[in-house]
Amino acid sequence: MGLGVDKIIRSILPNKILNIMYHGVVEKDSCFFSPRHITKKQFEEHLKYYKKNFKIITTHEAFKKLSKKEKIEEKYLTISFDDGFKNNLTTALPLLEKYNIPTTFFISSLCSDDNESNYLWSELIAALNYFYKNELIEINGLIFNNLICKKTNISLNDYIKSLEYDKRDETLNLIEKKYDLKAKIETLPEEIWKLLNLKELIELSKSKIVTIGSHGHRHFNLGKIEPEAAKEELSYSKKLLSKSINLEVDLIAYPDGSYNETVKNIAEELGYNGQFAVKYKSSNDYEDLRIINRHGLSSTTTYHSNMLLLNVAFNKKN
Repeated sequence: MGLGVDKIIRSILPNKILNIMYHGVVEKDSCFFSPRHITKKQFEEHLKYYKKNFKIITTHEAFKKLSKKEKIEEKYLTISFDDGFKNNLTTALPLLEKYNIPTTFFISSLCSDDNESNYLWSELIAALNYFYKNELIEINGLIFNNLICKKTNISLNDYIKSLEYDKRDETLNLIEKKYDLKAKIETLPEEIWKLLNLKELIELSKSKIVTIGSHGHRHFNLGKIEPEAAKEELSYSKKLLSKSINLEVDLIAYPDGSYNETVKNIAEELGYNGQFAVKYKSSNDYEDLRIINRHGLSSTTTYHSNMLLLNVAFNKKN
């Protein structure tokens, strides 16, 4: 696909826009289980800092600014969440509304189907590690200890990501049943693992500061599966979310930051007008105004370290 005039702007002008990525906000530190969520106390400190030091815009506004042939002088932030945890509604949203900060929630469309699992496969693996730490885990003929394969030295997470479309679901179902993880994960505080349900997703979408985007359906690494399977994931998620909230969903944040040129083109053809990556995969991305890279905030460091790293990322990624 050729780069038109608008698509070479980024290589000439500094864009001065950075997307900040979170997953969840919790009342109590949950790093004992997973480093996915930040505490409510630190999250509010972040929001105060953003309001004081940056102009915060919606993700749609960010793409509009990048498409204009003008230099962007100010520092802009867009705020986003991935996955669709219930704590996005119960804990994060009240603070975002308090400071009137527009936010995009990239939702796994599992949340739109109450017949699906109410947690992601990443939480399943976290539960396996939490409840069976230091035990030998046998999966598909491979032995894992503390989530590392003794034979290949590959992590269980990376092994799951490497599996073909159908084989991955088959393996995850086997793990869930063999180690009784559904029952075990439900003994943990809901705020650290539970996804939104359909009713809660609709409630979230009705907030004036909220935009809903797609994060795929079952969190597949779209750059590592067959193009037709990636297309199915992108299409199904878009349609299901749009129908659920009765609004057009035209933004995609790639699960695990996994994509390639083919996936970008498929997403555009399906009607995604904005794409987000954790980290650019090719030099072409810097000139491609369809996609913006992101900076994730850590739940395992201090507020001051997070804000320092944010400013480093702002200069490095722009």
